[in-house]
Amino acid sequence: RAESWGSIIRVQSPEGVKRITATKRETVATFLKKVAKEFGFRNNGFSVYTNRNRTGEITASQNKSLNLLKIKHGDMLFLYPSSPAGSSSETMDTSVSQGLRPVGAPQVVEDEIDQYLIKQDGKIYRNRDQQL
Repeated sequence: RAESWGSIIRVQSPEGVKRITATKRETVATFLKKVAKEFGFRNNGFSVYTNRNRTGEITASQNKSLNLLKIKHGDMLFLYPSSPAGSSSETMDTSVSQGLRPVGAPQVVEDEIDQYLIKQDGKIYRNRDQQL
């Protein structure tokens, strides 16, 4: 009877962990479509592995079920985007081109005194106090 409820498979990505419901007889391809939808991928711009060190890649297969791959309720899978930007490529591209400033951050022009002070070493030089 537990199969009718489905299993919960945890998928960890750089953005965090999401729980995805699947049945034992569900094909791997169907499961990966659910993963793509849950994480907001429009295409197959990611890979899913059974191990954190990127081994045991799960490839989309119409004739393999999750049960056949020994993936069961409560298992943790690991998602890595294919490109470094992943699903948030728009924000990553703009921040890299702007020197890693947050998107929408104003361009700040520092005062002349701030530009002078940043070049100093920050130490206060003084003569030795005889009472100390």
